[in-house]
Amino acid sequence: MFNFISTYRLYISIVVTFVSLFLLISQTHNEEGSSRLQSIVQTVTYPMQASVQTITSTFNNIWNSYFNLLDVHQENLLLKQKLQNMEEKVNQHIEDSVQFRRLRDQLLFARKKTREKIFADIIGESSDNTHDIRMINRGSNQLVQRNFIVLRKEGLVGRIQSVSPFQSSVQLISDHRNRVPALIQRNRVRGLLFGTNDGIEMRQINQHAKIKIGDRVISSGLGGLYPKGILIGWVSEIRHQEHELFKTAKLDSAVDFKRIEEVFVIVPSVSSDSHLFID
Repeated sequence: MFNFISTYRLYISIVVTFVSLFLLISQTHNEEGSSRLQSIVQTVTYPMQASVQTITSTFNNIWNSYFNLLDVHQENLLLKQKLQNMEEKVNQHIEDSVQFRRLRDQLLFARKKTREKIFADIIGESSDNTHDIRMINRGSNQLVQRNFIVLRKEGLVGRIQSVSPFQSSVQLISDHRNRVPALIQRNRVRGLLFGTNDGIEMRQINQHAKIKIGDRVISSGLGGLYPKGILIGWVSEIRHQEHELFKTAKLDSAVDFKRIEEVFVIVPSVSSDSHLFID
């Protein structure tokens, strides 16, 4: 032991000296009451502490922002769902209002006229481009028969072409196979209504007849199929060549066939009176 101390006494003295100095420094306080060792440690570790604090604060902000974004996203989803529900309700109210006004006008027309009418909805149409046919949800079980005429408040629609127990087909007056005896209401000039699939024309009008744009055209009652006095449309164009014996008048139909949704099927009266005037 003594040999060891004797051999390494210089190194031991140096270590003891440093330890003594360290203890002395650690017991010496600065004016604020902090030891110099603490000051040194704080000075050395401050940048690391500041970096850790910054990283921790940034992470906390990101974490909080993430949860805030989740909340905002959820709120947006709820608001979008509420907006969609409101749009659906508004759309339904608008549709109900439009349908109410449309049906009200038609039902007032049904009450005003004395002939018996069968109310029907349009449920289909012809699948080809050569025929103007509409399907309705009334048939022989509702007393509908072939050749019953079909109309709306606005005017003439067509006639029943075929009947099954629960539905029937309606041949529109715009169908190219259809013919309706007609006359100019203002001066009683007669002609024959033809369907063109593109619209309707009044043909076989006397070449000397005085007709003009805007003349009102009604059914004449000839032939016994269509009652007299049903509005068909108005003259929109007159065609006549000098060498032709007849004039042709293109008509604007009183009924918009592309937009009809409901019609009336007219049950013939037992009376011999075949007049049915449309206001």
